[in-house]
Amino acid sequence: MTARRSLLATLATLAACSEQPSRQFNTGDARAPAQDIVAADVPAPDVVTPEDRFDPLADRQAVRNNRDLFIAVPPTSADRFGGEVTTTNAPSIVYPEDGTILPPNLPLFEVHFLPGAGNDLFEVSFTGPVTNVRVYTRCNRVAEGCVLSLPEPLFAEVGNAGRQSGGVELSIRATREGGGPVSRTPTQRLGVTRTDLRGGVYWWVSSGSIVRYDFGLPNARSEMFIQGNSFNCVGCHALARDGSRIAVGRFIPAPAPTAIFNTLTREQTHPNPFGNNFGTFSPDNRLFLASDGMRMTLLNAMTIAEAPGLDASQRAGTMPDWSPSGGDVVFARPRTVLPLPVGAPGHDGATDLFLMGWNGSAFAAPRALITSNGENNYYPAFSPDGNWVLFNRANGGSSSNPNAQLWAVRAGGGSPVRLARADGPDGAGNSWPKWTPFVEEFGGEVTENLLWLTFTSHRPYGLRIRERRAQLWMAAFRPGMNGPDPSAPAFWVPFQNIMEGNHIAQWVNNIQRQTCGTGMCANGEQCINGRCVAPPP
Repeated sequence: MTARRSLLATLATLAACSEQPSRQFNTGDARAPAQDIVAADVPAPDVVTPEDRFDPLADRQAVRNNRDLFIAVPPTSADRFGGEVTTTNAPSIVYPEDGTILPPNLPLFEVHFLPGAGNDLFEVSFTGPVTNVRVYTRCNRVAEGCVLSLPEPLFAEVGNAGRQSGGVELSIRATREGGGPVSRTPTQRLGVTRTDLRGGVYWWVSSGSIVRYDFGLPNARSEMFIQGNSFNCVGCHALARDGSRIAVGRFIPAPAPTAIFNTLTREQTHPNPFGNNFGTFSPDNRLFLASDGMRMTLLNAMTIAEAPGLDASQRAGTMPDWSPSGGDVVFARPRTVLPLPVGAPGHDGATDLFLMGWNGSAFAAPRALITSNGENNYYPAFSPDGNWVLFNRANGGSSSNPNAQLWAVRAGGGSPVRLARADGPDGAGNSWPKWTPFVEEFGGEVTENLLWLTFTSHRPYGLRIRERRAQLWMAAFRPGMNGPDPSAPAFWVPFQNIMEGNHIAQWVNNIQRQTCGTGMCANGEQCINGRCVAPPP
């Protein structure tokens, strides 16, 4: 046994998987009674077979060490896998998809698989060029299959095995506890970035509140930020990039009565609400460009008084997003707008995307970025380096369109590309795409830049969700990748409530928090390690 055995057994509370997906998965859950987790470092044999290599198609270094984790099974379970491997009654991986890329610091990650007839003992391997993490477990039954849940301390083992080389190879071997033949899945590639996922994210839950998660907080869990309900719904929101301000709309978006709050104190920064459905802060937080869904208005972000710089010829537009440098705003402009006396929560028909330059005091004339051929282009968002614009495309309306797709275009212009791998199955209704706030690193001997994007999708989540339910998903975007699609398959975001609809994930550089001593926190927050932390939703 290694010294790490007691650490893993203390830190890791393994999610006990039932047939009812009725729990919220986040690192704040006491998910289930802890199961026995035994860790062992096992030197690899001198002879490494082709199946044990990290990549049998390339001249790579062979695996040197096996890092074995035994979850609620005895260490002798590894001895059951010494027989000849066959394909008869082999297990099959349901989730994740081959080629998915992950950050190494996820608070929870799951592998879903079908066990294969007669199998009840499994070896799930994450093979890197130096370390092979092997998890031995029984079938934790969910629906007709099995789920292996890896809380943060265990998934960190996988992240460490793959982050310096760009990833690991995932495979599952299956057998019977009483002894029998060994079968194996085909190997899948699972990418891992060099750098951790950073920043914080706020999103709307369908019960009517704004929830957030902080990657900068040790042992983080999702937190209630602004409480609402089905009668007093808190919905449309926009965040300042530095995380210091949030604009929040309530009730029906026609347009929604909106207020700007200081995220540190949760205090409203101005006396009266204003009408807004879609808006964006300037990078210095002095200005807020608001839209009721048809026309835009430039406001002083502190007083909500109209600010100079946007003339009447520039007002037509919706869904604006200010670039990180502050030099441009991107927005959608429908070609046909109904003459409604109130705002519009979305739009139909042909819609173009435009850019408007900002010189610090006034906007320039709009210039076309995407010209529609009849399709609806909407929800544009600048990447954190300002080089790309992410957006939705669909035929029909922009609100809850089941055929909405993910697209991206260079901010300097050019042909847009569909993010087909991230899009997943047809009809998933992928909407509200947003970037995370930092450029990350990915790769082995050659390192490349990588961006993350999140979006709401109604796709199945492995064995846990089969019906249409709005959930947050995340995918990698490789801007330097050769080929028509720079995206990777998406993964389910693990800190959301699986039973809620989750929408409009918006990222910030930092979650703003008050420091504290005992009893010093307001708004129902607790003082944890010198910082105020809100209760879970």
